[in-house]
Formats: sequence, structure tokens, C-alpha cells
Amino acid sequence: MVASAKETKMSRRAKDRLHHVHARAGIRQVGLSRALGPELRAIWGIADDAEPGRVREIVLLRLNRVLERFADPLMPEIVWTAYNLGVDPVDGGAGMVGRIRAMVSRGRVAVSERTCTRRFYDFLGSVKNSLDGFQEDLTGEDFRLASRWIAGNVRPERDEPARGPEPTVMRMFLDGTVWGPADEAGAPLPARVGGQGDWFCVFTDERLLAEYRAATGAGWMRVRHRTGREVVLAAARRGVATGVLVNPSPVPGAGIHAALPLSPDSIARLTVRR
Repeated sequence: MVASAKETKMSRRAKDRLHHVHARAGIRQVGLSRALGPELRAIWGIADDAEPGRVREIVLLRLNRVLERFADPLMPEIVWTAYNLGVDPVDGGAGMVGRIRAMVSRGRVAVSERTCTRRFYDFLGSVKNSLDGFQEDLTGEDFRLASRWIAGNVRPERDEPARGPEPTVMRMFLDGTVWGPADEAGAPLPARVGGQGDWFCVFTDERLLAEYRAATGAGWMRVRHRTGREVVLAAARRGVATGVLVNPSPVPGAGIHAALPLSPDSIARLTVRR
């Protein structure tokens, strides 16, 4: 499904506004809601009249969703320093550049200021990409944790169960972007794999999809990207049992081991909590 000109314009404005989040005092800046702008607030589910504390909580949680996809152990230190969480109040108002410079000079990371800045903008690029995807609902437990992190000026722990017991690899798949064949309406297009039933075949990299099409001659009319979670939920809503096959091999009979079978238990764990 092709985005409308209005949606594209909204997304572009929201992405531009992301640069205002790490400015000045970061998530602690006065007027954070205004800095986000109406487009970014709408995408992130922030009401125009939300209290400043709730705005900070939602911003923190949305950023943390993206940060969880990075395996680099330095990223939390760099990202939260840039956004002014877990930072010495003396450095809080120094702006992103000043906070990162202080972090490096005090030996909190063993890399250069330039490397930290580059990695931060890698993260920011991922946040921008996430705005075009599904935004998971936030729960009362999410807000309880975010409130504690902000009040204590501490950073989220990677192993903290903010979203239930899903394994890290599964969470990365659910929140990450995948590519797959789509029908004329833009919905995932199911395939029948041998005698194994219906499957949504998805690829975690466009290059893998292109290689598969070249090797098999698959003639899909449309290809669409979406989050892994959206694919799983689409499969769960079908009237027939449907699995999700990740990066299927072009060799006949191979790749089934990479599937995510949708048993009732797994559906219950993967559906969005409300």
C-alpha cells in the first residue's frame, strides 16, 4: 500500500522534529511536547494536552523500543547520555555535544567523541525509520517503569521485563522491519510450502529477498515492508492456520527450521497487550 502525500509529509515533519529531542536538556527540556511538534506527537501517541511528565515517559519508552534492537553494549551509554537520562545534573543542560564530550573525557566509554557521535546518529536513523512502522501500545507497567527511570535519573536495564517474557531475539524480530510479498491491497501474501500449510514468507533484508526472487523466479507483483509483529498478527487473524517463515531458502525443502509456528500459546505472547 503506497503512502499518501499527506502521510509522507507528516512522516517527514515528524522525522525533522526528532532532532529537537536531544537538543538542550534532552528529554528533561522545558516545553518537550512543543519541541516534538504535532506530527511526531501523533505518531507516538502523545495527546496535545498530555502532562509534561507523561510526555517524557512516552518519549523515553519509544526511544527504548528502538534501542533494544541494538546489540552494541556501548549504545545505551551513548544514547541515554545524548538524551540526558542517567547524566550528572551538572552536564544536563550542556546539550547533546557537551554531554557526550563530558562522558568521553571522564572515561565512561573507551571510544572517541567522534565515534560516540557517529553511533548516536546511527541510532537516530533507526528511530526515524521506526516512525513509518507499527507503534506498539504502551501499558501501565511500561509507564510505571518509565516514571521510576526518570524520577531516579537511571537508565533502563536491558534485562528488565518491560514488555513481558518474550526472548530478546524474538523481540528483535517483532520490532524489526521485514520485507515480503503482498497482494493488491498491500496485505501479506500467503504461500503454501509443500505439505506444511500456509506461510507468510518474510526477509530481514531486501538483499535476501532479491536473491530469493532471482534464484526461484518468484513473480510477486508487490513487495511491502512492515514490522515482524504486524506480520505475526496478520497470520494470527487468518481463518486458516498460518505460520511465518523467516528468510526461506530458495532450495526446495529447506528453511522450515527458521519458521515461527503460530500455536495458540505463541499467539497469546505475541499479540499487542492492551
